[in-house]
Amino acid sequence: MARMGGGPGGRFGGKPSKPKDTKGTLKKLLKYISSFKWLLLVIIVLVVIYTLATLAANVFLKNVVASLGTYDSTLPGFTVNPDWNAFVNNIVLLIVCYVGYIIFNFFASFLSTIFSNKVVKKLRSDLFDKIVYLPIKYTDTNSHGDIMSRITNDVDNISNALSSSVISLISSIITIIGCLGIMLWYSPLLTAVSMISLILSMGLALFMAKYMRPLFSKQQKVLGELNTETEETVTAFMTVKAYNHQPEAMKAFNEKSDELKKAGLKANIIGGSMGPMMNFIGNLTYFLVCIFGSIFILNNIGGTLLGQPLTIAIVVMFLTTSKQFNRPISEVAQLYSGIVSALAGAERIFKILDEYKEDFSKKVDFDANDFQGHINFKGVDFGYVEGQQVLNDFNLDIEPGEKIALVGATGSGKTTIVNLLLRFYDIDNGEITIDGKNINDMSKKDLRSAISIVLQDPMLFADTIANNVKYGKEDATDEEIDNALDFANCRFVRKMAEGKNTELFEGASNISQGQRQLLTIARAVLADPKILILDEATSSVDTRTEKKIQDAMVKLMQNRTSIIIAHRLSTIQDADKIVVMDHGHVVEIGNHNSLLEKGGVYASLYNTQFKGLNT
Repeated sequence: MARMGGGPGGRFGGKPSKPKDTKGTLKKLLKYISSFKWLLLVIIVLVVIYTLATLAANVFLKNVVASLGTYDSTLPGFTVNPDWNAFVNNIVLLIVCYVGYIIFNFFASFLSTIFSNKVVKKLRSDLFDKIVYLPIKYTDTNSHGDIMSRITNDVDNISNALSSSVISLISSIITIIGCLGIMLWYSPLLTAVSMISLILSMGLALFMAKYMRPLFSKQQKVLGELNTETEETVTAFMTVKAYNHQPEAMKAFNEKSDELKKAGLKANIIGGSMGPMMNFIGNLTYFLVCIFGSIFILNNIGGTLLGQPLTIAIVVMFLTTSKQFNRPISEVAQLYSGIVSALAGAERIFKILDEYKEDFSKKVDFDANDFQGHINFKGVDFGYVEGQQVLNDFNLDIEPGEKIALVGATGSGKTTIVNLLLRFYDIDNGEITIDGKNINDMSKKDLRSAISIVLQDPMLFADTIANNVKYGKEDATDEEIDNALDFANCRFVRKMAEGKNTELFEGASNISQGQRQLLTIARAVLADPKILILDEATSSVDTRTEKKIQDAMVKLMQNRTSIIIAHRLSTIQDADKIVVMDHGHVVEIGNHNSLLEKGGVYASLYNTQFKGLNT
């Protein structure tokens, strides 16, 4: 159902991003991850296997070098005593490790992609489920583009982070622990030299973190605002062209695009600098291990935990192991910007997921067979914004089967009456009852299923005509759909090549405005409502079509309580009761003739529309 007017809105209604709770967001995200813990466990096992294979390869590499000869500091040069059996055996073991790494890495990456898609699908599904059940007030007061950005861009950021980071983080932790253990075993002194990289890397990461997070949060916020700007321009494309507003639209877009560019540049420059800086630290460590390793060997300093002296083979192993030790630190640093961006997006998503969801519970049962349609507004106060009342002590009684019309100037509260009756908004004070039952005690599902509404701006979806018509009654038969189309004078459907199975484009742009309105009326006919609401339903059709629609509406409104929001007073002269509103109050009530005889507000409106046109 299309969003009704009457509520407050803004171009960028969303609140600006504030510093977020990383711990809380991560905890919520882990709940989604834990839904697929068995798949994650398999990935972890595969990562452990191929990571251990790479660690074992370092030891076998040492053995390969050692099998070629040993170095004795008391003798000049090498003492060549190769052990070819050991050399071949360790070469074979190296190949096994590398092949095993390739195989297990492939399957881990494959399952990681499946894992991230499953997590993101559940997250996106929960997010969309929450959005469709959010109160109308939320979509009225928040930017639509920003909401769309959260379900697309923010979710994609999480997907990218999960698919690329899960394996890297697990592998990095195991690699760091394994490399540290190997290095300590073979040379505590060289391990101390290698720790320089760890200290520098951690210090750099902590220093950069406090600058990166706010920048990525701002980048996501501005991206949502840019989406809103684009959405509004595309939606109002005809208006933009009709008023030659292209330069202004381009200016507004470019200003927001420039803001996004600046925010993105700052975030990505700082985030991108982490990788090169970490590589520099890693190369520095590589250089130091070479220098100090040579010094220790030449001076017979240090050794293994078992007291064995350092050898060239151990230093070679240390070079590969220390580089392997620094690689995950550098890798995590490079992933950090993506992780920060994903967390910023996750926080925006969880902000929606934590929003209040419409309550569909009920205290009283609703029996459609006993439904009479007696509506009563008693002492109703309401305002969209606190302190700005739209309705003040509003009272109105609508008898079963009665056809009433609401008229009045713009802002008098006509559409607000409909918003409150459908419980799009809840009243501040007073009571609204249907057949003596407070609508606050009724299930919103039961309440809305008893009401059909035809809006001034027809809302159709990119689907077949048949599916659009049966939107309010999904189990409708083809015969019922055909009868509803005939009832609403939708004869144009039969002239189409595919009839009611014709696909409508986005916004139903392949049919006329009047035809769109006729289809929404057919939708209301098929729903067979107990209460019918018409929001100037014939405003978009020509006079000839209007007469046909009005004839159909007369039949449709028989034995139904009907509320008509009227702007053209010619359409409501046969209403049982005309309610004239002004600033949230009922100022006049009666039928067409009695109100004209009274000579009050209604007579003034009527004379302005008709008699004034002939002067």
